[in-house]
Amino acid sequence: MIGVRRLRDACRDMVAAVREDHAMMRHYDERYAADARGRDASFAQDLVSRIGFQMLVTYRAMRFCVEAEIPLAPRVASRLIRHVYGSDIHWEAKLEPGIVIVHGMGLAISHAARVQRGAILFQNVTLGMGTDPVSRQSGAPIVEEGVHVGAGSTLFGPITVGARSKVTSNCLLRASVPPDSLVEAPAPKVSVRPLRAANRHPEAGE
Repeated sequence: MIGVRRLRDACRDMVAAVREDHAMMRHYDERYAADARGRDASFAQDLVSRIGFQMLVTYRAMRFCVEAEIPLAPRVASRLIRHVYGSDIHWEAKLEPGIVIVHGMGLAISHAARVQRGAILFQNVTLGMGTDPVSRQSGAPIVEEGVHVGAGSTLFGPITVGARSKVTSNCLLRASVPPDSLVEAPAPKVSVRPLRAANRHPEAGE
């Protein structure tokens, strides 16, 4: 009886989480005026065409296996995500219902990472384990409600990214930031490329 109740509760949680993920994805579609051609798509159409949503559903199934205490299944699901989507999401990572993954390829999410409702994770984002250089405490990031993490950004260590903050693309973040922050990577340095002697035109002289 306990096993049946556990399965029922885990299934209920998974279905509720998937519905909230889908609703949040649609919310952001409207907010950011996403491609109008997909606005009338059904849940099934979104599941087929939206890779990030597919990944979330697969993650929710993996968490179902954890909560239902099905042996080895969470590890198998994690490997499936790795091989099918090129992303490494640990089965113990906690992604609250109502988050959005955009594109999704190249994600690396530690077992200790926590992501709260309304957050958006773009492709090639890392939420990794690390050690605080001062306290020597180890851990992984907590991404609070409504945070946007841009493509290619790496967040690691026991840090907290405050609610509604935006981390732009290609940032390396290893310190906590307060709510409503804007975290930007330095602008690329552009300079004249020196020509090697071997590549100079023969008529160019010395």
